[in-house]
Amino acid sequence: MQSNIINLNTELTLRQDHRALTPKQEMTIELRNYYIKKARLKRALRYHKVAHDQRMTEYIDVTECIELHEEKLLGNT
Repeated sequence: MQSNIINLNTELTLRQDHRALTPKQEMTIELRNYYIKKARLKRALRYHKVAHDQRMTEYIDVTECIELHEEKLLGNT
């Protein structure tokens, strides 16, 4: 994940500006971006797991209703 700070640092380095980040600072920023991405992906996984569980519950309910109605139809014939 690219950061605006990293892009700015590249520009400053090309201009040989004294405000350019040190390699350690740049790695710290990249590490922080990875932590943010990890947290975002973890939240997305949790959301999708909850949604999946709800859909499975609905699916099981509908399947049970179908089976119940099929049994009623077969019993009345």
